[in-house]
Parts: sequence; structure tokens; C-alpha cells
Amino acid sequence: MAMSEKPLKLQAKDSEDLQVISAILQDAIAPVVDMIYRPEEKDFIMVVNRFCHESKGDPMFGCRERIRCAVHVRGVSSVQLQDIDQNRKDEMLELLAVMPEGEKLEFVFSGGAKIRLNLTNWSLLLEDFGEPWPATCEPCHDKVLAPRC
Repeated sequence: MAMSEKPLKLQAKDSEDLQVISAILQDAIAPVVDMIYRPEEKDFIMVVNRFCHESKGDPMFGCRERIRCAVHVRGVSSVQLQDIDQNRKDEMLELLAVMPEGEKLEFVFSGGAKIRLNLTNWSLLLEDFGEPWPATCEPCHDKVLAPRC
């Protein structure tokens, strides 16, 4: 996203909306320290460094960008983690997809890590904030090749 473009702000309320959210969040870097489940409020919040697939990049640097993005899911009754150690606050996870499964929502990360949210009367809000910055690497999904840096 070029600095002159408006930041994204989207809401999802069904599986069709989640397909768009999943595409937008693909390749986001999610620091474990920036994830919280608040059972009293029945919500889950995660702040990620979103790769701006929609951007042509910064013409000055000739590369794509990342931007901070808040993902706020309301209507969360419980959370289950797979292969995520909450004590390793410095760990960074690469988000591959957001997948609805009936009354559940899964955030699927590389390496087999997952966050499963159990939902009731849910909604998801995605909102960019702050200024974008040049991405040091562009994601590459070919299993043989490393990311282009």
C-alpha cells in the first residue's frame, strides 16, 4: 500500500467474507506477544504485520510493503492452540490462512501451528493502523525456493 492509500478496514460475518479476510492476511507475521484472548469480553485480538499484496510497493524503494493490522474477533467462547508456546513471546508465526469450520474459526500458520476459536454470534474486524514500511522479503510459496529478499 502506498502511503497515499487509505488503510484497510473490513468486517466479516460469514464464511464468504472470511475468504476475503484470509487472502488479505496471507503471509502476515503474527508475534505471539501480540495475541490475547479475553474470556470476559468473549473476544480474541491479534496484531499482525500484514504483507500488502494489494500494493504495487513504494516507488522509491521498488519493493512491497507491510503494515500493522489488528484482527478483532467478537463472539469467542473458547480458544485452543496447537504447536504454539505462549511462553515464547518472541516467537513469530507466519499466517497461511483463515479457515471457517462450522462454528469454529482456525488461523493456520506455517509449521503446523493453529489457533482455533469456538464462536457464537461472531464477527471479525480487520483494521490497518500506523504507517507502512518496505518489506525486507517478498513471500514465496514455492516449496523449493526461499523468499525473495
